[in-house]
Formats: sequence, structure tokens, C-alpha cells
Amino acid sequence: MTTNVTVANTNSTGNGTFDTLFGGPPANVEAQAGIQLRAFVLNIADRLRVEAVPADPFRWIRRIFSIRDDELMLKCGLDGYFFIRFLRAIIIIFVPLMVVLVPILLPVNYNKGKGNNYHSGAGGDRLQWNVAGLDTLSWQNIDPARTNRYWAHCICAIAVVSWSLYRIYHEKINFIDVRQRFLTSPEHRLKASARTILVTNIPNEYRSKEALEALYDVFVDNDDRSRLTVWVNRDYKPLKALVNRRRGLCHALEKEELRILRLVNKRYRKSGEVSNGHQRTDKTLHDSPVLDDEHNLHLEQAQQKIMSAFETDCDEDTQLWRKYLKISTASQVSLVQGKDGIWKPGSLFGLWGSGKRRKAPKTAWLRTEIARLNTQIDALLVNLDDDELYRKQNSAFIQFDRQMAAHMACSLVSHNKAGRMSPRFLEVAPHEVIWANMDVTSLGRLIRTCIALILFAAMLLLWALPTTILGSLSQLGSLSYSVSWLAWLRDWPDWILGLISGPLVSILLALLIQLVVPALARKLAVLVGAPTRSKREVITQDFYFTFLFIELVLLTAVSSSVVKIVPLIIDNPVNIPTLLAANIPTSSNYFFNYLIVQFLGFSGSILFQYLRILYITTIWPWFTQTPREEAWLQTTIPHQMWGNVYSLFTNFAVIGFIFSVVAPLMMIFVSITFSFFWVAYRHNYYYVQRNKIDTHGLLFNNAISQLFAGIYVMELALIGLFLLVRDTHNNVACKSQAIVMIVVLILTAGFHFVMDRHLRPLYEFLPVTVEDAAVDAERRRFITEDSARASLEHDQERGDSSETEISKIKTSQTLDGVFENNAQTKSTSMTAHNARQALLRLKKETAAKVTDIQIHLPEPPGISRRREIADQLSAAIAGYPDELTDLAPEARAAQLKAAFQDPVTRESAPVIWIPQDAAGVSEDAIRQAKKYGRFLQYSNSGAFLTRGNKCEITQPAPDTRPDWLLDWVL
Repeated sequence: MTTNVTVANTNSTGNGTFDTLFGGPPANVEAQAGIQLRAFVLNIADRLRVEAVPADPFRWIRRIFSIRDDELMLKCGLDGYFFIRFLRAIIIIFVPLMVVLVPILLPVNYNKGKGNNYHSGAGGDRLQWNVAGLDTLSWQNIDPARTNRYWAHCICAIAVVSWSLYRIYHEKINFIDVRQRFLTSPEHRLKASARTILVTNIPNEYRSKEALEALYDVFVDNDDRSRLTVWVNRDYKPLKALVNRRRGLCHALEKEELRILRLVNKRYRKSGEVSNGHQRTDKTLHDSPVLDDEHNLHLEQAQQKIMSAFETDCDEDTQLWRKYLKISTASQVSLVQGKDGIWKPGSLFGLWGSGKRRKAPKTAWLRTEIARLNTQIDALLVNLDDDELYRKQNSAFIQFDRQMAAHMACSLVSHNKAGRMSPRFLEVAPHEVIWANMDVTSLGRLIRTCIALILFAAMLLLWALPTTILGSLSQLGSLSYSVSWLAWLRDWPDWILGLISGPLVSILLALLIQLVVPALARKLAVLVGAPTRSKREVITQDFYFTFLFIELVLLTAVSSSVVKIVPLIIDNPVNIPTLLAANIPTSSNYFFNYLIVQFLGFSGSILFQYLRILYITTIWPWFTQTPREEAWLQTTIPHQMWGNVYSLFTNFAVIGFIFSVVAPLMMIFVSITFSFFWVAYRHNYYYVQRNKIDTHGLLFNNAISQLFAGIYVMELALIGLFLLVRDTHNNVACKSQAIVMIVVLILTAGFHFVMDRHLRPLYEFLPVTVEDAAVDAERRRFITEDSARASLEHDQERGDSSETEISKIKTSQTLDGVFENNAQTKSTSMTAHNARQALLRLKKETAAKVTDIQIHLPEPPGISRRREIADQLSAAIAGYPDELTDLAPEARAAQLKAAFQDPVTRESAPVIWIPQDAAGVSEDAIRQAKKYGRFLQYSNSGAFLTRGNKCEITQPAPDTRPDWLLDWVL
């Protein structure tokens, strides 16, 4: 449990200007944004906490280079570690190539090249070459009289392919080794996700706990079914519909209550009733008490009580807010009484719907609806095992007693019929499950995939037109001379044409592709049927990389060249090969600008976090309405969407491969770009971001494999370019080089096939040979902890021990046996009920720790005051458990027992959270809500309304799950 707030506070301050720029927000931003970033740094768990960013830039860069691999894995997971490893791998590939090949190719391309020299045309005319700028250092500058120089390009291409394939193989071997060591580490083996598999497409005869236990008990010792825990998924659509509606109504009620509070607060302060700038915050009202007889009310009786409270609420004239505002100020809603006596919103124009009509205060109707939904949801939660109400789905979670048993069950065929009980998924964490995709059949998955591919093709066509236009604009200067109707552009200054065709086009194309497409690709991944968020990121990576490769690389390269070439071909159709060979490589100039824009803009955003600061200080305040939204902002850190990042940087590397020989300067740009990003992301993943979604390196493996796309395109392009080269007699001059590249292409494909077939079994599953070493490591850890426990117990006899630490060590050794001691078969309803009760007890314990620190500081606001408020929030979150060992054994067993049930079955009734105000209206609202009894809960704890009508919070929402920090460790 996070308790050392004082230490964290010390580590988070005093970092000066450098801390302001790198990781910690500046002081003026703290005053405006509520020091959200710093607040979370104080709140993270001990295992995730890091030291302060060094104030000295030299110490900072030294620290960036000295961060160990195990530190990165601990802070950002395997995906974060492997992403930085991917950046490093590209640097290792391109920097040696740059050092060796650039000194060879640049003189070959530049010395005695075409430049602005004259040559003889097809009809004997004397024409001038028009090769200038960076093109003089590229392929197209070689004079036709010196075609033997292309052997240098052929040899350098072989060097690029050979070195790249060697490094790709080396990285894949390292990936397998690191991934296996991480998955078999004692810390990871303790997680519930390490021993749990998701089985889909289960036939009807196996959709029961007993049948699945009988099938999979072969993977546990002595066929002991008590060592298995099975969760058969159900379709809780009726319950989810009510819960989602209740969630939306709660949000609407909090916004309406806050709107009234702000109006009253404004009038109250203008009236001069406030003295000395202090608010009436000496009294905080929490949830209304629950009477014992309320639990025994039947559904009809509860509905009658709620409707009676609604009528009283509508006619209540003693509400405190009416002292300051007119009755018309409150929002009204038009209602129609149904046949069941329930008041429902009427149609907009009243054209349909029969029954008695009336208008009622919006707050009264929202309170009634929420209370009514609470009764209906409570009734549904009792019957979670009802097969008629909640249909069994064709998927289930199965947890084994050992990690190796889970891998064996997932790797072996489970059913004798093709497609049954497949696919199966390993390393499924509860918070990553996409519950909407738990009932996708094989046929449904096929249909979904076809629809997704059709939509993806439509995306490619839709983006093709603007991409082609922008690619054409990158050759704007050349088009002004080759296209007659663009001759008016010749009068423009060169710097304007350069600005438009260079950075501006690159920025627009980056915005066009990087803002909307990743979100659409993620939607397609869910449509395909991804069962978990980690699997969704893998599919998103495939979609997004394919999109970038086609739209950004191929289409842009072709469009930026073809638009320039077509007019030349029309004027001189005889020299088509010469024109193609001379102009296609010029598309590299566009990608120079693209990489410059990316590493200057994108890496700056990662390192300085100015987009995040802009969002917190400028954009978010326009949308922040309620204390709950403010709490979400201050207790949530940005999580990396891995599918976007891996695909984008893989695409950068692919661009480098394609143009490495044609335009050798590209190797310099790629090396610089990846070096900048390597530094930026090491800082970002160590000091700033934490990632909940982790594919355990599978994205890295995909990215390394996708590099072959760049190698293949480079080889094909060189084959084509060699065949297009003409000498002074217009004859093909590089047949031999083309034949060599064809052989290299075939060898590359063979290497790719053999390597993939050889290593594929090790990509996902653990081999049996690592089990003994993993067990030994686990045993050594427990022996060490036993020694530590004995030492602590000895110190306790002397009065120097820590009871908390001993408890942690004792309980940590029993995690593997939780289900052994809890083997009693229970219904889904009982499991969910026990989990809710455990959360309720944990919530009371946490609330008791939080109550002592809820002291609101007097206004006016200032930086120091805001820091104190952030410290209160930090201290409040420190009371929440962030390790399984922080829970009592009963609570831990109840949570783990329900871990893989649909969260909707464990969702408690919400609490309407409103801020305390100077006029005391929030306290009056809590008193008014007591008429609804236990069916409606209000609280104003830890939230305050300032003079400027802004919400300040000193704790998470009162109905926050007390185990919300445990998502990191399951």
C-alpha cells in the first residue's frame, strides 16, 4: 500500500527549470491545472515510484543512458521496454550502415554527375539535365556515360540486406529470451492472469463449470478439479442496459445539481453573507444512513416509497436553493405517466404517448429514476445464474494452479472437431477483457473479418485522394515548369514554394493520417472480434501499419513522382525508361521533410509534454463540470496506445530501408530521428507514463517482422530501377545488377520463411524446459522471504518489528493456493455478492483513513494552496490498496474468485457526488435525498466549490472501487 507520502512529496519538488520542462509541470501550470501530473506522481504505488528528474541537464542525460532494463520493465512493462528496444534496434541497423555506406554512395552519386550539364536528346537536340539540391546526392544524378557506378549501389544494397537480416534474427532471439524470463519470473507467476486462459467457441455440451473442469483436469496434479477455477461467461445484456442508463442519469443529475450550486454560489457571494473569505466547510455530510427495514422491502413496496418521495420532492418548498433563485431557474422535464404508474419523459412535441402529463423539476425526476433503477438492478443481481434471463455464452475463463498447465492447455488441441474451443488466449488480465466480444462464433468472426476488411479498403480509397493531392504538392516547384496551367507559380518566391512543398505538406499529411486513422483501426479491431484490449492493440497494429505503408509510403512516393513524370512523358514518350529512373527517386525529398517534422515536433511533444499541458490548462476546463470529472483528470495518467506507436515507427524504419540505397542521406535522417525518439521515450516511459495494457512483447515481434516490408520494397524497387537505367546509346545498362538483386530477393524470402517457421512456436508459448528453472527461482524467493520473516519476528520480540511487513510476507506465499483453500463451488450470484460485500468493507476501511485529511483550506487560491490540496488527494489515494497482500485473506479470496466475472455483476450503487458550497445547498440536497432511503445516496465529501465556481477535490469519488489500483497486479 502506498503510504510514504512525505518521501514522495520531497522527491517531487525543488527540481527547477529542468524539472519544469521534462516530466514535472511548471509552477504556473500547477496554478492553472491543479498540478495534475504531480498529484499522480504522489499517488502511484511504491513499485512504480521513481526518483525526481535531475535538475542538471547533464545529470539528466546521464540518468537516461544509465536506466537499466529491469527498471524499464518494472515501470512500463514489457511492451514499453521492447518499444525502446525497437528504437535501439533500428539505430543499431542504420548507424553502422550510415557510417560505412554514406561515404561510399555520396561521392559516387555526386562526382561528375548530371547536375545542370547538357546532353543529347532522342532527336539530336541538345538538352539540359535539371538535377539540383539534394537530388545531386541521390541515384538520379549518375551520368548515363558512367553506368558502371551502379555496381556500388548493388553491393551496398547487398550490405544493407545482409546486415538488416542479421540484426532482425538477433532481435527475435533476444525477444524470445527476454519474454520467457519475464513470464517465468516469480513476480509474474503470482498474477492471476499468468495462470488463466480464455477459451472461445465452446460447444453447448461444455458450457458448464462441471463439464469444463472434467475436460481440463488432465492438466492439474492427480486430476484434482479443486485446483481449477472456471468462469462460464453469460450475456448480461438486460443488466448492462439498466446499469448504463443509471450511469448516464447519475452524470446528468450531478451536472444539474452543480449548475444550481454554481448559480446559488454566485448569488450568495454577491449578497455579502460570506465573511473573511471562509466557506462553511466545518460540516461534511456523507451517505445517508440505511435503516434495517429498508433491506426487507419488496420491489413493489420500494417502487411505492420512491414514487412517494418523488411527489414530495416535486412539492417541496423548503429547499434551500429557492431562497436564492426563482423556481423557474431549475430545469423542468415534461413527463407522461405510463400504465404501470411510472413517470417517463414525454415526446418532444407531444404528438404521441397517452396518459396523464405533468411537468416536474429535473432533479426530482432524475433522483426518482436512479432510485427506481437501483431497485431493479438489485433484483436482477440476485438471479445471475438464471439461464433464461442470462444466456450462457460460448466462452469461458479457466484458471489453473500452475502457469505451465495454462500454457499446455492453450497450446494443445481441445476438441476433436475443427474450429471448436478455438482460438484460445493466454495472459488474459481481467481489466483487459472486452466483454462485448465474449460470444463471437467462428462464423461470426469470419463475417466480422470480411466486413472489417471491406471497411478498411474503403478507408484506403477515401484517404487516397487527399494523400495523392498532398504528395503532388511536394513537387510543386517542378510542376510549375512541367504543367503549363501552373506556370503562374513561377513568379512566387522560392521560399514560399519550398515551405508549401516541404514542411506544410508533411504536417498536413501527418495530421490527416495520425489523428483519425488509429481510432478507426482500433474500432475495426474490436469489430473483428478481439477478446482483449491487448489483442485489440495487436490487430490495430496490423491495420494501422498496412494503412501507413500503402497510403504514406507507396501512394505518396508514386503520386509525388508520377504527377511530375506524366507531363514529361507526354512531351517526350520515347524516353520513358530514362524519365522514370530519373524522377521516381525524387520522392525521397518529401520523406526528408516528413522525418524532420516528425522528430522535431513529435519528439518535442513527448519530451516536453506541451500538448498534455495545453490540454489540461486550456481545453479541459471548458469541459470539466463535476467533481467526478475533475477527479478523473487528476487521478488518471495517460496510457500508451501501443498499436499506434509501434506502427508509426515501424513505418519510419520502412521508409529508411526503401531509400537507403537510392537516397543514402535517408540513413542519416533515420538515424537522427530514432536517436531523438530513443532519448524521448526512455524519459517518457520511466518518468511520465504508466501502461495498463501489455501484450508482453508481441507488438515488438510484429514490428520486427513488418520490417521485411521495407526490405522487399527496396529490393523490388532496385530491380526495377536497374532495368530502367539507360546508357548513352539508350540501351539497358544494368541487367547484371538487376539479376543479382533478383537472387538477393529470393534469398531474403527464403531466410524469412525458414526463420519464421523455426521461431514461431516460441513466440507465444513457454517451453517445458523453463519450468524447472522458474520453480527453483520461485523457491529461492520464498526461502529468502522466510528468512526475512524470521528476522522480523525476532525483531518483534525486541519491539523493533513491523507487523505490516510480516503480514505482507506471510500472505504473499499463499497467493498460489487461494483457490485451493476456496474450492467450494458457489453460484455466480453468491460469488458476485461476496465480492461486493468485500468491496463494501474495504470501502469503509478506506473511508475511515480518508476522513481525517478532509480539511478544506481557506481561500484565496495560490500555488502553495493548490499544492496542499494535491497533497491531500495524494494522502487519500495512499489509503487505497495497491497490492493483493494489502487485502485481508477473505477479501483477497473474494476478489480473486470474482476476478473474471463480468464487472457489471459487481458494480455497486453509485453515489451522487456534489461539492460543498458556502451557502450550504449541497448539505440541504443530501437531506432532501434521504426521502429515497438506501435507493439514492448523496455525498459532498472531499469536493468543494471555490469563489470562481470551480470544483476542487481532495479525494477520489466516494463510490470509487476501493480495489481500483489492483488492476495493475492481476
